[in-house]
Amino acid sequence: YSRSVHFLEKRGGRWQVVSNAGNALDDNATLWYLEQDWNNALLKRDKAWFERNYASDFSGVDTMTGNLSNKAEDIADILKGNIEVAETSDMSIRIDGDRAVVTGIFRTKGKDEKGVVYDRKARFTDTWIKRDGRWQAWASQGTVIPEPVRTAKN
Repeated sequence: YSRSVHFLEKRGGRWQVVSNAGNALDDNATLWYLEQDWNNALLKRDKAWFERNYASDFSGVDTMTGNLSNKAEDIADILKGNIEVAETSDMSIRIDGDRAVVTGIFRTKGKDEKGVVYDRKARFTDTWIKRDGRWQAWASQGTVIPEPVRTAKN
């Protein structure tokens, strides 16, 4: 990942890049972008993204059932549903050498594999490991945040 700025000028009625300045992102920014990419991959059901960015020994804990899954099982589960919204907020990124923990709130909205509509938030913990110079998701766990109970008074 890198960040760059492109300078454009209109020449002969067409916009053209005339200069570019850029630099590599630090680990904190890279992990932030990887979390956003994860959301986009969920929306697109991009199996290749997960195969590339999950570590070979990835483990996941299902947010709804608590079931443990490995890389292949987690990817298969992702492809079952139909997600319309995937948003991450309140992220905190902590890095210690080649390990990182990202926590935050993850909101999804869509239909599960049975066609049941849902809209839920979960507090998540993603653990990342840096291998061969790149960050890979090593483990992920989420806990559903219950909706407040609504009564006639509120």
